Amino acid sequence: MATSTLGEAWLVNESDKLNKTKQKRIVKHKKKAWRITSNVEDVERFLESKRLDERLGAPFEERPSDSIFIVDTKAEADKPVKRELTKKRKIKEIGPLRCYAILTPNSAVTDPLKKRNRVRLPEERGDPLLRKIMEERRAKGKIATRFVQSMKHHQENVEALANKKKPERLRTTFDFDLWGEAGDSLMIGDKKVSALDLSDQLKTYTMEKMGNRIYSRPPKMFSKTTGLKPVEYPHPGTSYNPTFQDHQALLKDAYDVEAKEIKEEARTRRRLGPMLKKIPVQRKEEQWWAEMSQGLAEDEEPAKGEEEEVPCIRPTKPKTRKQKIRAKALKWQDMRRKKLKEAKKRLLEFDRLRSIRREIRKSEELTVKRIEIRKKEKQAKMFKPAMLGRHKYEAPPIDVNFSEEITGTLRGLKTEGHVLIDRFKSMQRRNIIEPRIRQTVVYKYKHKVFTKRSHSEPKGLKVGNRNKDNASGK
Repeated sequence: MATSTLGEAWLVNESDKLNKTKQKRIVKHKKKAWRITSNVEDVERFLESKRLDERLGAPFEERPSDSIFIVDTKAEADKPVKRELTKKRKIKEIGPLRCYAILTPNSAVTDPLKKRNRVRLPEERGDPLLRKIMEERRAKGKIATRFVQSMKHHQENVEALANKKKPERLRTTFDFDLWGEAGDSLMIGDKKVSALDLSDQLKTYTMEKMGNRIYSRPPKMFSKTTGLKPVEYPHPGTSYNPTFQDHQALLKDAYDVEAKEIKEEARTRRRLGPMLKKIPVQRKEEQWWAEMSQGLAEDEEPAKGEEEEVPCIRPTKPKTRKQKIRAKALKWQDMRRKKLKEAKKRLLEFDRLRSIRREIRKSEELTVKRIEIRKKEKQAKMFKPAMLGRHKYEAPPIDVNFSEEITGTLRGLKTEGHVLIDRFKSMQRRNIIEPRIRQTVVYKYKHKVFTKRSHSEPKGLKVGNRNKDNASGK
């Protein structure tokens, strides 16, 4: 029993030792110890209440009673009765947004420095005494020379800014008729709709839905691009029973076209004749070797005894002072001579006023003639095909029958030409479509080659493993 009581006492003693924490030694004569040892909560609480009073305006003791209390002088019966709303229908009053709360001042304490963030003007930065002296001088009309030029430039800049033309803004909305004369006017096709007392927008909407609106077009769209007729009358010589004169005239036209082509072909052959001669193969090789061996013999090195002569280059001497003065005097003399010549020429022009008038009259007559020539050229251009593409218009061959082919009856007449080709060429001649040539390009695609799966080698099987298997006899 005694042993058990001793053991229990020992355990209790050890547990007490563990529970007790060792007190930390504090140096009390240092400032760091003041915050640990001293209790200043009451002071902090007092100061916080003072700051709160300053933020709210003033402490309650100093405030007047009117600002804290309100005397109710009205009777309860006069007050409007508010209808009590349920929780579901309760309307929340919209107050200031919380996102702007950080911008609102949260203190009622006035800033002691009222001119804290104000930037001083240039006049306020200088010395007040000097500024006063300058003002007195300006009042008397005395302005420093260094300010006169700047004031003049400032005035010029102000006038230039006032007279500056405002830049035109690019139009982004096109709410009017681009091709119309009145601007916002609309072309309505239906007379009944246009007579109604409706707005332009409603009229436009009505005609668009009905499908009867007429959109305005530029006037150039209706101008003719050619003076040729859509269907031209054929030559009288192409008739199945033409007169002798008409048939001979048609043959003459066909002969002229053919003779021109033969002449052009002979001219081309004459020009390209030397280039198209046939040369034997052996002679061609000799010429090739002669051309390739040109200049090989000249590349040999010169003899050691012979040295190339280097041309002597003399350095340019700078001009002396006397030469510079003389050159300057000659330059001024030349300029003076040119000015005198121009002045003399102007004086002589007064004596030849009649000839000048005659020249002006001739130039005006020449201008009128040129205008007439251009007008005639423009009219003649209307009867010729224009250059619309990279290919020129080629006239079709003239359809003509020889004398022995004319039978005198429409049934036995030999047909010439084709109606579709004739209409196609007519559209090209009248600048409706651009001249074209028949494309004979043949596209040759590359032959696609692929290996069949049954003929391809397996990708997973390696060559080294296959050799090992073969060596082992598997």
